[in-house]
Amino acid sequence: MSLRFPLSHLRCLQFRYFWLGIICWGASTTTNAQTPDSIALEVKFALNYLEKSQCAFTIEGKEYAGEWPAFMQMHTRFFLLGTRHKYRDSNSFTTIGIHNLLAEMYLSDTALQKIRPMLLKAYPEICSYATDLEFNFWKKLPPNRDLQRGAEPQPVPLVRRPTQYKLNSRYINNAANVENDADDTASGNLAIWYHNRIFGTNDSLVSHRLFDAFLDENRKNRHWYNYLFNGFPNSSAYMTWLGKEAEFKRWNILKTIGHNQTFFLKSSICYPTPYQPYIPYGTNDLDAVVNANVLTYLAKKGELTQSRGRVGAKNFIEHQTKMQRWRRAATYYPNRYHFHYAVARALAAGDSSLRPTAEMMLSHLVASQRDNGSFRSRRKVNHRDVVQSSAYALLALLYFKEAGVDVPKEKIGLLVQFLSRQKQQEKDQIYWKGGVFFSGGTVVRNVLYFTSDAYTTALIALGFQKFLQLY
Repeated sequence: MSLRFPLSHLRCLQFRYFWLGIICWGASTTTNAQTPDSIALEVKFALNYLEKSQCAFTIEGKEYAGEWPAFMQMHTRFFLLGTRHKYRDSNSFTTIGIHNLLAEMYLSDTALQKIRPMLLKAYPEICSYATDLEFNFWKKLPPNRDLQRGAEPQPVPLVRRPTQYKLNSRYINNAANVENDADDTASGNLAIWYHNRIFGTNDSLVSHRLFDAFLDENRKNRHWYNYLFNGFPNSSAYMTWLGKEAEFKRWNILKTIGHNQTFFLKSSICYPTPYQPYIPYGTNDLDAVVNANVLTYLAKKGELTQSRGRVGAKNFIEHQTKMQRWRRAATYYPNRYHFHYAVARALAAGDSSLRPTAEMMLSHLVASQRDNGSFRSRRKVNHRDVVQSSAYALLALLYFKEAGVDVPKEKIGLLVQFLSRQKQQEKDQIYWKGGVFFSGGTVVRNVLYFTSDAYTTALIALGFQKFLQLY
């Protein structure tokens, strides 16, 4: 039997396969093409995920009703902190961060009624991190072990610590009992501000005077990280920790080095005291992202112009930008684009003095965007953390646009397309894999990470909503 097809049959097959290819290509193009409706659907599905992933019940010491899952993990082995591992962690940053992102989405579009119950569930949990309107990264819990030699105080005081991450030595447990800080206090009070506005309450808010009580001026100490990387002394910017630091009669960097090298001795200012709030290294520090977050809160509350620290914060942020210290400007935020996001957010909140900084940051964003629309951080930061970097860059560009900065539409459109391709979908839920949103700072800023799928998803959901509204 002959294996040859008649020529007419061959042409018929070619014709059929040609049109089958056109049909398949058209279906693929239709599926992948982004329209306002498809982006809105992704926002809806992201909210479904956030609704389902919010914790419904409290398991004391493990997880708490109203929070969203977050993880504290070691990237590699580190002295006193142990080996590479990952634990779920309850912390204020995650829940407050997601709450505030959702609140902003709701105030932009009150038709998103699904958000209101999530905010109500999160609010009591947020308030559990506060002491007299000062907020802490961790909540107060019973200590995991004895924290001093000899008799323990009775009753044993509660301490700040991770919920599930196992800290072994007395030293590291005492060091984890950190002081309240300006960053969480600004974000926590912003959550109260949103709650008051959405639900018609009148809960108290912290005054600008608290932040102005901890400014970088006339100090008798200086952090080694700021000495090496962060500009000038007596900046009058906001400091991170809301507590009293150690003081020298006459400070110099050699004294700091000496105390850091003998951190394990009780005579060192770095040594933590059992059951007492601890400032890392016994020394307050400056962080550009923390300063931007304080400015955002004060602008929203309407107290920005009353704060003495606003000028120092603006100058500190601008100096870091001019020096292009993208990866060193923030002590606790290793992703370079978190800096852009935080500053853009403060500008959009009403701090117009940041406009020159915004123009410089926009130039950097435009220059560093990759051909596929994405952004990436340093290799050490979670393998360049492309999704998290792109999420921060997206919101930075959109906040700049919102504040009146001329942002090229094509840059943002390409970025939205890239992030859409990175989504993970399960039926009617969409989420994005969480990147690094916070770190242990200084020597462990590239070792000890905090991640959350929910937080990253909330960032991108807000970004997609803003994109639809602005373009």
